[in-house]
Amino acid sequence: MANASSAPGVWGIGTRVAWGLIVIGSVLLLLFALRYFVFGEEAYFPRQHEVYEAHAFWLLLHIGAMIFATALGPFQFLRFFRNRHLSLHRSMGKVYLVAGSIGAVGGLYMAQYSASGIVSDVAFALLAIGVLTTGLMAYLNIRRGNVQEHREWITRNYSLILAAVTLRIYTAPLEALFGEWTGYAMVAWLCWVPNLLVAEWIIRANLRKRPEPPRRARPAPVIA
Repeated sequence: MANASSAPGVWGIGTRVAWGLIVIGSVLLLLFALRYFVFGEEAYFPRQHEVYEAHAFWLLLHIGAMIFATALGPFQFLRFFRNRHLSLHRSMGKVYLVAGSIGAVGGLYMAQYSASGIVSDVAFALLAIGVLTTGLMAYLNIRRGNVQEHREWITRNYSLILAAVTLRIYTAPLEALFGEWTGYAMVAWLCWVPNLLVAEWIIRANLRKRPEPPRRARPAPVIA
């Protein structure tokens, strides 16, 4: 789903490292999230235990779907994979968009029960709406044949999906520094807003690299 210049090996070593870190983050998220399915209520955070227990279906729907979306995302950005296995790329893309949308619906429902009140409620609700909106725009554009616009929207979409990873990176240090309530309120915004800003920077950087279309030569004036 990424354009040619966004595949590892084209951007250079920096992009390959970034792609590798995303894959590592996705794997760690998978291992972390599986505990909710393996250990059940024992995996719930103490301060959210009652909330998670009361809304276990929506919680597990959100977590399970986001596992699929986060894991599939990195491989959709590989140019060589897309070129060699276009049909598989498209099938994986459909699963990715469906999983991301289901996860977002679950996240939108659970947002009203977040740990830091209205501050984190609004942040997670906007995140879920952002995932649904960008996913829909990516789908509509590819259906219309607007490949470049599809790639841009899917880049935004995956940056928001990656909030599942960045949230877990930021939570422990910010809660240690600012306390559980304030720290988590900050995490609710920081887990996705910077991701989206980076995605916009990547999109604009690619636009600057894109060659300009050749200008048409003006016809020579006719001399009577």
